[in-house]
Amino acid sequence: MAWIKLNDRGATLIELLFSSTIMIVVTASFYQLIGSFYQSYQSQEQIAEVQQQARVAADLLSREMQMAGYDPKGSLFLPDNKPNESRQTKGTSKVGCEKKPHPAERILEAAPGVIHFLADLNGSTFVDDSISTQKDLDEDVRYEWVGAGGIDSCGTKRTPFTLYRDTGGGGGAQEVATDIDSLKLAYSDEEGRLFPERSLTESERARIRKVVMTVHAQSDPRTQHLPSQGGLQGRQVTFEVQLRNM
Repeated sequence: MAWIKLNDRGATLIELLFSSTIMIVVTASFYQLIGSFYQSYQSQEQIAEVQQQARVAADLLSREMQMAGYDPKGSLFLPDNKPNESRQTKGTSKVGCEKKPHPAERILEAAPGVIHFLADLNGSTFVDDSISTQKDLDEDVRYEWVGAGGIDSCGTKRTPFTLYRDTGGGGGAQEVATDIDSLKLAYSDEEGRLFPERSLTESERARIRKVVMTVHAQSDPRTQHLPSQGGLQGRQVTFEVQLRNM
C-alpha cells in the first residue's frame, strides 16, 4: 500500500489564496441568489398592489355609474333626459366647480376624466347633498381624475395621478385611489357610436348609454428599486358599464 506523505508545514500561501477565492465566489453567488429571490418577491408584491389599486378604482366608479339617473318614482328626471328646471339640488350644493344648485339631470358632466351624475337612491324625488342630510350624500356624485399637473378642472390644486370623489357632504373632493397613471372614460350612444373625446354637450349627455372605463395604475416611484420600466410596475383594467337608467 502506498502512503501519502503529509506536509508538516501546513497549507501554502497559494493554497490559502485559492481556497479564499473559492469561498468568496461561493458566498457572492449565494447572496446574489438570495437578492434575486427577494427582488422577485418584491416585484410580485408590487404587481399585486398596483393591480388591486386599479381594480378598486374601476369597481367603485363602475358600481356608482350604474345607478346614474335612477328615479324609482319617475318624477325627478324628465323622460327625454333633459335638465328638469323644476327639480333642482338644494341651495347648499357643493358638488362641482360652480358650487350652486343645478337642475335635475341624469348626467351633468361627461368628459374623458370627469363624470358627474345624479340618482334618487331613496325615492325622495329630490336631491339634497348638504351635510345635514347624510342619507342623500351619495345621490349627487362627481368623479375626477387629476393628472401630472396636479390641477383639477375647477382650478383647484390636487395630488397628481389621483382619482377624486365629491358628494358635497363637507370636506370637498376626497381621494379614492392614488398612483392612477391614467384614467379614460369613453362614452357611446345606444347604437354603439362613440362620442368625441371632450367635454360633452347637454344633448350628447342625454344620449349616453354606455361608458367604457380604462384605468392604468402604476407603483409609487419613490418606493421602487426595480430595473424594469425605470423601477415602476404598471397594470391596466378595463370596465364596460351599461347605464340602465338612461
